[in-house]
Amino acid sequence: MDAPIQRYIPTKYNGAASITVRQLLNQTSGFTQISTFSNTLSSVNDKYRDALEKNAMSYADKFLTQPTQSEHPYRYSNANYVLLGYIVQQVSGQSYGDYVKEHIFSPLSMQNSFVTLDEAAGHGLATPYRRIFGDNVAYNGPYVYIAGDAPAGYLYTSAEDMSHYLIAQMNGGRFEDHSVLSSDGIRLMQTEPVPGTYAMGWMTARINGLPVIGQPGGSIGFQAQTYIVPEQQLGVIVFANVLDAIDSTLFKSHIITTTHIATGVINLLNDQPTGGSGLSISQKYWLVNGLILLLSAWLLYAIVRTAKRCLGPLNPDHSGRSEISIKAISNIVIHFAGLIIILILSMTQVVPVWHIATIYQPDVILWLKIMTALLALKGSMEIIRLVRSIWHVHR
Repeated sequence: MDAPIQRYIPTKYNGAASITVRQLLNQTSGFTQISTFSNTLSSVNDKYRDALEKNAMSYADKFLTQPTQSEHPYRYSNANYVLLGYIVQQVSGQSYGDYVKEHIFSPLSMQNSFVTLDEAAGHGLATPYRRIFGDNVAYNGPYVYIAGDAPAGYLYTSAEDMSHYLIAQMNGGRFEDHSVLSSDGIRLMQTEPVPGTYAMGWMTARINGLPVIGQPGGSIGFQAQTYIVPEQQLGVIVFANVLDAIDSTLFKSHIITTTHIATGVINLLNDQPTGGSGLSISQKYWLVNGLILLLSAWLLYAIVRTAKRCLGPLNPDHSGRSEISIKAISNIVIHFAGLIIILILSMTQVVPVWHIATIYQPDVILWLKIMTALLALKGSMEIIRLVRSIWHVHR
């Protein structure tokens, strides 16, 4: 646990000397999640068996080329668990997927669990969906599975199989006659080093005062929430085959729709009110769509008004040419700024989170693109009006 990860990865990475396996497990390596988005975009089409190794080495190039401090606060990052998956391969001599099959799926009788999309699709995988302005639309794009990120959350299972896993988590690592981990190992796995941080794949919480441990997760088209209530030996699993960015709670992206459903299940089983404090998906989309409708109507009204001023008879302000140029030019720059910014974001990976948002919330991003194009159209009409005004004053 406390060996530096330099023992398992190429020695050229100086930063690996001060980061331990335990830090990767506890998400205290100092890696950041936002820095992983460029890997998600670049490795999406890599389906080969060495995809995990390539992605892990890419993260090493990003995070471990320079010496790092040994102590870091908890910050969630997929890079931690991708590197852990690579270490599993190095130590075991097996692929990560084969190791999971042999040492987790098989002893826990998880017969409907799979390590690749192709395997899962051949055994009845649910169709993934995104929401487009609130309507569910099937998604068949490349981001539904990223082989290089497999240890960070691309395994496929059923509710029944996952119940076997939770039984082992609540039973000292045992399911029926098989053990996958010792009782001490399970206890360590479920214990946060500092309260309110991250254990080893688990986080603690309270639901109506009841202590729970859990883990949410999601990829495009799929989301899940698992909870264990230690006091009651109760496990709750909620899977859904739909996910977009609006499923996340504002400023708490790890709280998603299945989190609220699982919380409601635990409350129901404890005779507590099931309702949550957050907005439902329907309410969120009523709010988002309403805002989109209002802003779109305002912009269309402004465009029509500008078109009338642009093409109609001139009534120029004769208070001074400098006022016309300064106010009008600054106004025109503002009209084109959004379009220029979106073109830069779309044509480059300067800000990878923009491309991630395009994948997870294509409806809102498309609307933003249309709005910036319309603003630019309005700006073009402002230029025509400015030229006509200057020509009129000179005449």
